[in-house]
Amino acid sequence: MWEILYGRPVSYGQELGPQLQIEICRNDLRPTIIENIHQCYVNLMKECWEREPENRPSAIKICEILTGWLNNEIILSDLTKSDELLKNIKSTRTQSYSDDIYKSKFIKYTTSLCQDSGLIELNIASDKI
Repeated sequence: MWEILYGRPVSYGQELGPQLQIEICRNDLRPTIIENIHQCYVNLMKECWEREPENRPSAIKICEILTGWLNNEIILSDLTKSDELLKNIKSTRTQSYSDDIYKSKFIKYTTSLCQDSGLIELNIASDKI
């Protein structure tokens, strides 16, 4: 939701690699939210950032919330004002990103990370087949 709101990827000024992903998970690293964004959007975004997946809203719930906003003239007006403020901010802080940073990359898997449990021999009695 942050990327949709600001129109750019969250990278914290570094490449989105395994180390950054670990930092995000371990330290609940979250991007900064600029002031003047409608509180209902901020609250929903923070709900989506919940550490425990069962505390996050489902896709169905998010659709219901967004539909509710579309049917509420006050919220829709406030979101439009927030959008105008963001357009002004975006035009003053444009940054280009390399596509290489955001493409899928192969993650090396090494068996040294796993302990060898050895082979387990399974004997099936022929009279049981």
